[in-house]
Amino acid sequence: MHFSTIGAEDSLDEAKMRLKSVDALIVWGDDIILGVLLEEHLSRGGNCGSACELDILVDPSVEKNMIWRPKFIITTDDGEPVMLSHGP
Repeated sequence: MHFSTIGAEDSLDEAKMRLKSVDALIVWGDDIILGVLLEEHLSRGGNCGSACELDILVDPSVEKNMIWRPKFIITTDDGEPVMLSHGP
């Protein structure tokens, strides 16, 4: 999936503009990845942090992935997201 990043406190209007050029937005808190925001989540209201999908795993092992079965998997390199995919 093509993605970009956005802050948890950013507005959903900002997210809507950014989602015109990518499939999804990875939502950052202060120092951690909080969730994934898709266009379908914009109707939830609030800000990006409150509207995003929280059912994610970041850099999971194969075992954790199969146990938790998240909606999204985020792979990072040196703490920065490099790949976003749907869970199993």
